Amino acid sequence: MPTATPEPVDPAVSIIGRSFAAIPLTMSLAYAATELTHAGTSRQLTLTTGMLLALVFAAMVGIAIWSGLNRRRLLERRRAAEVELRATQNRLAQLSNQLPIALFSFRPGHGFEAVSDGIEYLLPVTAQQLLSDPKCLLGAVAGEDRAGLQWLNSGANCPPQLEWLGRSVAQGDGSGPRWLQMRGAADIGPGGERLLTGVVVDVTPLMSTQQALEASREELRRLATYRENEREQEYRRLAREFHDELGQLLTSARMQLQWLEGRVGDDQATRGALAAIESIIGEAYRSVKSIAAELRPAALNLGLPAAIEWQAARVLTPAGLQFTVALAPVAESLPDAAATALFRIVQEAFTNVLRHAGAHSVHVSLRADGGQLILSVADDGRGFDPAAVCAGEHFGLVGMRERVAALHGALDIDSAPGEGARITVHLPLPATESPP
Repeated sequence: MPTATPEPVDPAVSIIGRSFAAIPLTMSLAYAATELTHAGTSRQLTLTTGMLLALVFAAMVGIAIWSGLNRRRLLERRRAAEVELRATQNRLAQLSNQLPIALFSFRPGHGFEAVSDGIEYLLPVTAQQLLSDPKCLLGAVAGEDRAGLQWLNSGANCPPQLEWLGRSVAQGDGSGPRWLQMRGAADIGPGGERLLTGVVVDVTPLMSTQQALEASREELRRLATYRENEREQEYRRLAREFHDELGQLLTSARMQLQWLEGRVGDDQATRGALAAIESIIGEAYRSVKSIAAELRPAALNLGLPAAIEWQAARVLTPAGLQFTVALAPVAESLPDAAATALFRIVQEAFTNVLRHAGAHSVHVSLRADGGQLILSVADDGRGFDPAAVCAGEHFGLVGMRERVAALHGALDIDSAPGEGARITVHLPLPATESPP
């Protein structure tokens, strides 16, 4: 067969043909490379996610282990604290049971929430009885001392502060009543309720000592009153003897001197001597009257108003002080003991005004008000601070207080620097003496 001769091919056409033939192969390689890239990236993301999940899991496991250990540690600490708290409560209960005290917690309207066993040492009642019935406390307290226990009533409000002092009834062992002091304060309980917590203390030894001290003071006061009355009686006797007996002797001496002057001639030396003697007798007579007035003013026999007027004119007027005296009619009929005591108080007040006040005027008043006798002595002097006055260095004030206390009264001092001073005496209004 004849061999076919290939036709000549254009070179440009040949190159284009090879290019189109190579396109599928190039595209296949790019796709494969893209797929490989995607596959690598997926594997890398999977590894990263796994690592993150592993880290999260490890962190969660660590947190769980730490939380468990911490919870266990806290539980152990709580158990130890509870054990220590119970031990402390037991020690406190044992200590309170050994002391003459009782602790309590009271919920108004409900009753006692807690009462320590120490209550049995103070009152003839047990803690269980009080927990069952709060009114048992009233039965264990003296009837006249139950006034401060109204908070036990079911409808009573809870007092913010509790202060009570009273006696128990006689104990079952035959011992006498005890003096008890109860103190407490309102608080908020664990459930938000209002509680009254407090303590009851046995203060019998303290009250016994205080009563003995008060009895001793009262005995000393009675003794001082007795001695004061005896001294006033002695003053009255001495004043009478000075005025009557010694005065009569001086009057008799003056009469004899006058008789002698009538029989003396013109001897000037003798008459001069007689005049000197008469002057001495006159001075002695004035001294006798002054001493008698100091011991017992004769004006006091005319009543308290006359005596105060006389004393003011005698000591205040020469010193240039103005004075006013305003006394109620009751002052005219006071018993001698009360009138004398009030006069001595006014006398001492005048002395203090002259010595320390630097005053220009003094006002004295006496009135009856509500069963009381009120005496006031006021001045417009420089005043002073009563709290700074040391009683041990001012025996005049001590004497006034003792006189007032002997009459079962009270003395108040109202003063301030630059504002003058006022002494006020409050006495129970004494029964007036019936006329003879």
